[in-house]
Amino acid sequence: MFRIVNSVLVAEQRKGAALVPAVDRAARLLRALSAHEGDAPHPPGMTASELSRELGISKSTLSALLITLQRHGLVQRDTVTRRVRLGLALVELAAAVSTDIDVRDAARPHLARLRRHSGETAILHLVNGDDVRIAERAEADTQLKVVAPLGTRLPRFAGSVAKVLLAALEPGQADAIVRGHELPAFTPRSIVDPDAYLEQVAQTRRRGYARENEEYLVGVSAVSAPVINHEGRTIGTISAACVRARARERLNDLAEPVINAAAETSRRLGAPGEGRWRSPRRASISSPST
Repeated sequence: MFRIVNSVLVAEQRKGAALVPAVDRAARLLRALSAHEGDAPHPPGMTASELSRELGISKSTLSALLITLQRHGLVQRDTVTRRVRLGLALVELAAAVSTDIDVRDAARPHLARLRRHSGETAILHLVNGDDVRIAERAEADTQLKVVAPLGTRLPRFAGSVAKVLLAALEPGQADAIVRGHELPAFTPRSIVDPDAYLEQVAQTRRRGYARENEEYLVGVSAVSAPVINHEGRTIGTISAACVRARARERLNDLAEPVINAAAETSRRLGAPGEGRWRSPRRASISSPST
């Protein structure tokens, strides 16, 4: 669930269904190229030998993979240096998430301010259909910190984020969702009793933010508040996540800066009022299946 990389505590994405090896290799290849696009003073891109070593695959397997990705415009190869770079088709794919990019732009300065104020990792989660994913983050400057990989998908009922998104629904709708699913025991501290969980959701609805203490990931605590768009819909959350070593002394102090960061982001998106939930019905989210 966690790994230490260069003295950094990394919260790893939970393992779900089995991966498709070829797709996994293609995704890792694209990420490797992305990391080398601006790797000065070296020229952009990677050689076939570098990619083979990075991915741990044979050159013959790599060759077939590159031919397929080139066919789809996802990678390109310099005719002189033979270095492989990301392809222009990725620009078209990126255009499909332009709405999310607008939200990221709105949130970015407030995530940075939240990180400076709290000393912890600040994260923007966005709802996209049935998924909730990490869309942006500002990671803490300390050696021991929570690292939030962009694009990481959160499972249903994951931590303080899920409590906020459920609290954005009408109470009866949230009740039906919670009682219609078995609450997962992510950790020994996860709340698996529906009545107790719904009380946490109701409390979140009343106070405008949610907190959790190692309920989703062992060693990680968090506070989350809603991000609201111009239609008054809750489209995601802003969170501050801290490691166990600092949770006891900092968790109580995170609520106000997290609420403010989420509200400021919401106001930049044109949210009604002060960018916070309104009583008695707080808001609605874009997907009730969170």
